[in-house]
Amino acid sequence: MKEKQHPPRWAEKLLHWYCPVMVLEEIEGDLLENFYRTAETAGFAQARRDYVYEVLRFCNPVTFRKARTYSFSTYPPLNHSAMLRNFFLTAFRNLSKNKTYAAINVLGLALGIACCVAIFVLVRFETSFDDYHSKAEQVYRVNLNQQNADGMQLNGYNFYPLGEAMRAEVSGLEAVTSMHHNWSFQFKVGEQLYEGEHAFFVDSAYFDVFDGQWLAGNPDNAFDQPNTVVVTDQFAEKYLGGVDKAMDTTFLFDNKLTLKVNGILEAPPYNTDMPYSMLISYPSLPAYVPESVDNWEWVGWGATFFVLDQGLNTEQIDQQLDKMIHKYLPEETAKNTSFHLMHLGNNHDKNGNYNSFTYDFPLPLMIILSVMAGMIAFIACINFINLATAQSLTRAREVGIRKTMGSSRFQLILQYMSEAFVITCIAVIAGLALAKIPMRIMNADARRDYLNFDFFQQPSILLFLIGIVLLITLLAGFYPAFVLSGFVPVKALKGKISTGKPKGLNLRRGLVITQFFGAQILILITVIVIQQLNDLKERPLGFDAEAIIFSYIPDTTTNIKAFKQQLAQNSNIQNVTLGWGGASLNAQGITFYGDAGEDFKTQGVVHYGDEQYVQFFERELLAGSNFSEDQNNPLDEVIVNQSLIKALGIEKPEEAIGNVFTMDGKEVLVRGVIQDFYTQALSSKIDPLVVQYDPSKFKAVAVQVAPQHFAETIQLMEGMWERYFPEYLYNYQFLDEALDRQYSFLNNMIGLLEPFAFLAIFIGCMGLYGLISFMAVQRTKEVGIRKVLGASISQIIVMFTKESLLLIVIAFVIAAPAGYYMGQIFLMELPERIDPTVSIFILTLMASLTIALLTIYYRSFRAAIANPADALRYE
Repeated sequence: MKEKQHPPRWAEKLLHWYCPVMVLEEIEGDLLENFYRTAETAGFAQARRDYVYEVLRFCNPVTFRKARTYSFSTYPPLNHSAMLRNFFLTAFRNLSKNKTYAAINVLGLALGIACCVAIFVLVRFETSFDDYHSKAEQVYRVNLNQQNADGMQLNGYNFYPLGEAMRAEVSGLEAVTSMHHNWSFQFKVGEQLYEGEHAFFVDSAYFDVFDGQWLAGNPDNAFDQPNTVVVTDQFAEKYLGGVDKAMDTTFLFDNKLTLKVNGILEAPPYNTDMPYSMLISYPSLPAYVPESVDNWEWVGWGATFFVLDQGLNTEQIDQQLDKMIHKYLPEETAKNTSFHLMHLGNNHDKNGNYNSFTYDFPLPLMIILSVMAGMIAFIACINFINLATAQSLTRAREVGIRKTMGSSRFQLILQYMSEAFVITCIAVIAGLALAKIPMRIMNADARRDYLNFDFFQQPSILLFLIGIVLLITLLAGFYPAFVLSGFVPVKALKGKISTGKPKGLNLRRGLVITQFFGAQILILITVIVIQQLNDLKERPLGFDAEAIIFSYIPDTTTNIKAFKQQLAQNSNIQNVTLGWGGASLNAQGITFYGDAGEDFKTQGVVHYGDEQYVQFFERELLAGSNFSEDQNNPLDEVIVNQSLIKALGIEKPEEAIGNVFTMDGKEVLVRGVIQDFYTQALSSKIDPLVVQYDPSKFKAVAVQVAPQHFAETIQLMEGMWERYFPEYLYNYQFLDEALDRQYSFLNNMIGLLEPFAFLAIFIGCMGLYGLISFMAVQRTKEVGIRKVLGASISQIIVMFTKESLLLIVIAFVIAAPAGYYMGQIFLMELPERIDPTVSIFILTLMASLTIALLTIYYRSFRAAIANPADALRYE
């Protein structure tokens, strides 16, 4: 043989020197085989180069260490990359071969992952509120606690002069800022009226506490003068012709202030409790809210924030604030008042019942959502295990062959874990796509793109996904991998697997019970919350809320009576009344007492209404008389309900007429008594009620309209509005929709629970399908024998279904008390909760059984109609 037709001698010597003798022959043989194969296709020169390359690649420090420590007692060194590549290739082939199994598994896991991702993104957003401020760790809000007859009242707003007093008298503060919040407002640019949200009156210290990105203007003096405003770039672009043209323009704010733009700010991010569209200078506030000037007895919509000096604690500030309470507040008020310092980081999700400027997202709700998402993912993992072990029966011979060929159990575990990994990765990709659906729905509902994920800008999302992949791979692949790798080769090759039928089936039964346990809990909670909501909505109002339209009116001194009279003359309008709001909307609290004196003060509510109030809201007048338009001293005579006269110690309505009691420090006379009606949206408690004829409090007009005349009546009212209130935009609301918004807490909860319950039962049914598949394969021969002996199709179906239905009943027995208890936890925020009826539990059980029966019938029917001859040849 010529020299050039042989591998290089020095390379052979290097291999002989380096390679352990026990594997030298095998490795050298493989290298020579590759050498001559390459020589045939690419020539000996290329073959020599490849040979040298392979030898040098083998002689690296890692293999050197392994080679020196190699012994006959261990397995030959593995080519891990090739092995893993082979595992993944096998995994893809198996998935491709069993498309239905793969689709069900991927879909189940994808749904669970989609829930986890959507909830993770939501929770991450809600817990990030205002954490972008550079001094966020030192910022606190001064909240107000006031004790009254109904208990401790918590308020996020505070006395307007508090900020200025803290700057002058409290030490240890780096900065203090005061603000006033307007949730909604209207403004006029030129001759065009618009509506806006979130205007804040702020002082010059605002940006010493909070961050903001200035695009134009001087932050040092932007808020020094009255009637100046800083707007966001979005506001400037939308209403003022753009950022370049907005400076020095003016607009009319709420028909009270003419504001000049002297600064442009970048709009704040979505994750803030101060989503301002404009910041108005604090010196403008006295002209807008005159009551705010040096007033220590009135709390409006003002708030105070401060930056605590580093190294100090809030207890040192508390002591100084306590002194201010007794210095500035009336003695009686000071005794029942205290301040609570709340960290900025708790303002959104851990603020108790203190007000915020936007909305609250309580931490318990985040925990509940996270637990439910985890339950869905866990149910999906159980589903994976069920389907994988059922499918494993068809792969018994594959396991037997692999073991016979020398594969270790560890390698088999790796193989089947890699299959779980592949399915999980595919499910993650599908789950990310599915997670976009709920996020888009929530973005559309909120009219902003606040929920999204970007792996590059939000690495926490990527870490979360990696964690999900690893966790679900372990959870979902661990048990199937150990079951499959545990098959005895001889029995596996004969089709007699050794999973141990009773034990394996018992575990699988337990998994199905666990799945339906979780699903039925979610169904029970959902139904309990729905029943609670229906119970509140179905309470008799006494009037038809669907037929009532109301509008808030801007002027309480002029035009309002003429506007009402014009409405009353229209034939489509059945009745008109003026008041402070709807029948039970915006009721104000009152404190009253009777002859027993101030020691027996009681809390109640007051509605403001005119002479149509009783008739309009169909209140039954039990005694006395209604209001009249020409009555003298209307403020001194009131109509009360039965609960109020009971609080005064009067038994009969007739005896109450003419009685005098003190309401908010002023004596009033009982003119009439009406029947009790519900006064609280979320409670059946009926408050003592006073109806007062006070035209200065009339803030809304309500009309009763036949449904077929809604459109033309609204058009008519809009035209009349332009005539009587040309400087104000016309808005209207249907009373039933306004009342329904009072149940937004329950509506939101149902909106979250329903999809979770659906997903849980859906994935659970897929798991049940897997169990029936397992049973059908396990009992193939039994089915054949039964059919040969005369069993009918229906008897075979019953044989499969009765056990599954029994498992669901067992799951329900466990889930029923747990669901009842958790349902009560979900409703714990409500002042009163329903006692779930037995029908809820019966309905849940029947629904579970029906859905499960529909799921397993198809698979049972297929097993029942199989040819007995094929079944008997099965083994």
